Amino acid sequence: MNAVLLREKVSELFRGHPAVRLAYLFGSQVTGDTGPMSDYDVAVLIEDSADGPVLQAMLMDDLSRCLETAAVDVVLLNGASVELAYAAIAQGVLLFERDVATRVEYEADVMSRYCDYLPVLRAQREDILRGGNYARRVQWYRAALERTQRTLDEIRVCGITGRDSSLHSE
Repeated sequence: MNAVLLREKVSELFRGHPAVRLAYLFGSQVTGDTGPMSDYDVAVLIEDSADGPVLQAMLMDDLSRCLETAAVDVVLLNGASVELAYAAIAQGVLLFERDVATRVEYEADVMSRYCDYLPVLRAQREDILRGGNYARRVQWYRAALERTQRTLDEIRVCGITGRDSSLHSE
């Protein structure tokens, strides 16, 4: 089934779930690498207040009925890894958006986080290709993260206790 027909089929379904903000089709159905074991991979962004696991199960059931196949996998973008979120928006097809502003804001945030994370991904890939010690790299990143966290904590403390209260008493 092509993406346009799929979008038409499922858009009404997503409209019936008010907590669904965005939905993307990604994976083999988009890349064309489908085989007998291929499923429909659907990434969904929901409102933070929604019960994720319950809604995820409902969406899988509803999509399975709508698409007339049990080969449906629903992934919640809330809390998903930056790699997964980036793959869904960069290589996937938008199936549904509740509003444009949410989509633009979410996609910009994911792209920004992905670009920030890209050097780490490249280093991991290089380590794997070279057969390097990935554990050593992880330790290095953890130490760097801890140093950054300490610095941020110091800045926050200085920002709270180091303010000149006379400047803020107007």
